[in-house]
This record gives sequence, C-alpha cells and structure tokens, in this order.
Amino acid sequence: MSASIKKVILLFVVLVQLCLLSACNLTPFQQLSPAQLVQQGNFVKAKQTITNNYSKSGNERLLYHLELASLFHLEKNFAQSNQHLSDALTLIDSFYTQSISQLVMTQFSGPTYATFKGEAYYVPQIHIMKALNFSALAKSQPTKADSYFDAALIEMRQLDVFLAQLKDETGGYNSVQTDDSLTAKINRVLTPVFTPTDLLNNIDYKDDAFAHFLSGVLFEQSAEFDSARLQYQRAMQIYENGFEQQYKLPAEISNKALAGLLRVMQHAGGYETELLALRKKHQDIVQNSNNLANVTVIQNIGIAPQRKQLNLLLKADTQAKALVMTPIVFGNTKERRAQMRWFSMLHADTSLFDMIQNYMLGDIGDVAMGVVTKRIPLGPLWDDAVKLGIIDALEFGSRISVTYLEPIDTPITKSEIWVAGKRHTQLLPYHSISLLTLQDALKKSHNEIQMALVRELSKALSAKKLLKEAGVKQDNLLGRLAKLSTSVVNAVTASADTRQWQTLPSEIRLAQFSLPIGEQQITIKTYLSSGRIIEHSEKLMVNKNMSLWHTHTFVTKNSEQATLTKSTLNME
Repeated sequence: MSASIKKVILLFVVLVQLCLLSACNLTPFQQLSPAQLVQQGNFVKAKQTITNNYSKSGNERLLYHLELASLFHLEKNFAQSNQHLSDALTLIDSFYTQSISQLVMTQFSGPTYATFKGEAYYVPQIHIMKALNFSALAKSQPTKADSYFDAALIEMRQLDVFLAQLKDETGGYNSVQTDDSLTAKINRVLTPVFTPTDLLNNIDYKDDAFAHFLSGVLFEQSAEFDSARLQYQRAMQIYENGFEQQYKLPAEISNKALAGLLRVMQHAGGYETELLALRKKHQDIVQNSNNLANVTVIQNIGIAPQRKQLNLLLKADTQAKALVMTPIVFGNTKERRAQMRWFSMLHADTSLFDMIQNYMLGDIGDVAMGVVTKRIPLGPLWDDAVKLGIIDALEFGSRISVTYLEPIDTPITKSEIWVAGKRHTQLLPYHSISLLTLQDALKKSHNEIQMALVRELSKALSAKKLLKEAGVKQDNLLGRLAKLSTSVVNAVTASADTRQWQTLPSEIRLAQFSLPIGEQQITIKTYLSSGRIIEHSEKLMVNKNMSLWHTHTFVTKNSEQATLTKSTLNME
C-alpha cells in the first residue's frame, strides 16, 4: 500500500475518532431552557421557547402542555394552567400502545424519535398542581368557592386511585418485599452486567407520602375530616415505613402527619378511645389551642436536576475478548466531573454507597479526569459476537449516548416562617423531587445503556449488510473507507433522550402551624449558604378550618433577580 493511501486512511481514522468523541449533544434547546428562563423571571421568553421547540401535536406534545401548565400556574392564570394539565392527563391515558413504525424508527434513529410519554411520578404532580389551582380559584372567586373546592377534592380522589394502583404494582411501603418472589428471581436472572445490582435496590417510586399529606390538608380545608383522617394516616405510615429514608427527609415529618391526624380525629368526633391511645403513645405531639386556627404553607424550591447527555466510546478488545466502554466527557469542569462520577457510579465494581450519597448531595468532589474504562468480558459469547459481525463492526469504535443527571445543587440551608416580625416556625422538606428524579434515572440506566448499545450495533451491522449487497468488498481501501464513513454517520446521529418536565421543583417544603383567625401577615425567609436571605410576604386570611398558602422560590445567581422572581410568584 502506497504512503499516500496510508495517509488517506490515517486521516479518515482521525476524522472518525473525532466524530466519535465530539459528536454534538443534541438537546431541544440550544440556548436557555424554559426552566432557566423561569428562574430569571422571563416568563414571556419561556413561553416562546416552549411553543417554538415543542409541538402540541408532535412527539413532545405532553411536554408542551406540562411546561405551559407550570408557567400559567406561576403567573396565577390558574384556569389556563388546569386546561393544559387536563390535556396532559388525557395524553398520558392514551399512551398505552406504540406503533411498529415508531419502534423501528426509534431502534435505528434514537429514542428522541419516539413519543415522550412522561414518568409515573408526573401524574401525582399533575393532580397536585390542579388541586392547588382550584384552591386558588376558590379564594379569588368566592361566589364559586364551593364548586372549586369540590373540584380540588375530585383531583385528590383521582390521585388516590392512581396511588392505589401504583401501590398494587410495587408493593408500596406496607411490607418488606421478599427476595424469593417469582418477580425477584426473574429480575436477578435478567439484570444486566452493565449495572451493579446494589444500585437498583429500594429506589422504586412506589407511593407518595407528600401527596397523601396534601390530600389531608385539602380535605381538612373543606371540613371533610374523615377523609382527611384517612389521608393523614396514610401519609404518616408511608413516611415512617421508608419514604423519609428513601428521599432523605427529616425524621420528624411522620410526627407532623400524626399531629394532623390527631387534629382531624378530634374535629370529626367519635374517636375518643383512639385519640387517648395515640396521645399516650406520642406525648410529645403538641395540640393547638382551641382559639387558634390552622395554616399550611407550602414552598416549592428551585427546579429538579436536568437530564443531560453522556457519550461513551465502545470498542472491542480482541486480545481480552471483551467490549470496552470509555466515557467521553465534555463541558466545563463541573460537568466533566459529573459525567465521570455518573459513569463510575453506574459501572464501578466496588461499593457505591458513599458515591451515591455524595452525588445525591451534590458533592461531586475531585474526580480523576484521566481515562476510565469499563470492560465487559464476553467469554464464550465472543465467538457468537464474531459470527454476528459485531466485532468487525466495532473496528473503528461506536459512540453510545445515554443520559446523566446533573448533581443536585442545594444552596438553601433553611426556610422559616415569620409572623409579626418574629420567627414562628420552620419549613421542613416534605418531598425531594430531585432525589426522586435521580433514583428514577438510576433505575432505568441499565436498560438505557443496553438499548443504546443494541441500537448502535444494529445500525453498524445494517450498514455493513448494505455495503455487502452493493458489492463493496470489506478488505480493500474502498471497503474500509465506506465502513469508516458509516461509522461517522452513526456517531453523528447517536443521541440520548434528555426530554423531561423541566419546571418541576427540586424540593417541596411545608410548615403547618396555628394562628388567630383573621388577616395575618406571613413572611417566608429563605436562607442561602452564601449568607443571602430571600424574603417573601403574603397577607393571608386565616379561617376556622385550614388556610393554605402555596408559593415557589427560585434561587438565581443575582440577588436582585431572585427577589424579583420571587415577588412574581405570589400564588395564593
């Protein structure tokens, strides 16, 4: 082979490797996302971004409705928000079948060509937002208050049906699931070698304690005390039986649910024996004075961690008879470290407990940014891989694209309720959407990487077959250049599915306390790790049953910007 031909081949090899290592991260938004624009208080631009990037009849139609619903909710256009939420629920109900043509397109073109169908935990958030919208409408339109409060309770009953189905499917938090069940045995057999099994334990979304707690609040607000009792009781049990631990919530949250349970049992009447037993068992639970009324303040904080794309280079090691995956990291230092951590967390062969904990807390620390690989020994399957053409297809490597979640950023140290210039109580975390999002991504990661691997190899093998049918020989210069070109195309078209409901909160905090009946000036003080304090005040009319105030705090880098955004979100 002449020196010039060798140079051409070498040049093509370099070009292919560059494409494999630096193919673009394809995301719907090339600039600021709707969530980022909302954080800056730019609601008009956020809406434009949603309508420009999501079609209400395309594959992202669910996100079109969810994101617009969030924006209208924040702008206090509660009726319009509910219309989009209703449309979203209708779409979710319709997503039971998938066309064969779409499956084929997804297999060869990537997951973003499929319809985005959302996640299981979206449904409770939709019902919760709808119920809060109805509650706000009841306060803004007193003549229609009863019908709006009834509509809010309907949302809670529909949510209860969904959570009951979820509990039936997952086992919920009522009992320890046996490892000897048929499902567990099958799962152990099918669990792929890509992901350590200990990473997948006890991270299922199987019930929602906060949703039950909020149902209790809304039923109490409408003086339906028996229904409120059931919901507070469920919330208490779920928090106690694992929800607090799974989502790293304060241990006293279950006692807060118990306090609500005791209160509505007393209001309902007929539970004297049960109340006496509970008070003897929980003597630390303080009951409100009879001349005070109850208030619930809900504070949504920030936005959930965003899904991003992680690129992996897959090659075959013929000597070791193994496949080798290497992460190809890009972005700023924090992003590169997060990508390395994610890869290590999913594929390390050692104990992952500390690494997962640090990642959940946003502590990605110092990461060795050198070459880290994961070898997948094929053993006796190597010969089958050779016969299928997989090893030959990986001659120039293949780029696999999967998702990773950015580390959770928690700049807030605490949130407090102040009344009449004095600290009254503290808002505590009742739910972590961030950890829920992270655990859901971890649960699906092993299947995602398998599907990405199958997809890219299928594309490579199909291209090889087409070249053969076209009469192109694989062992000459033209054949190698043709195969090289298909590797370039496959590398460029590989992409991960980073679609998500971006404007969900990162964390939900709540305080339930008592105040005198009448108009009260309440202030939320949110303390940041930087020493800055964000204040937000609201005049709330405290009634005899339960008064509810719901708001959303966004934290931006600029303090004035954060204050402006916060004052825009005076919800109820």
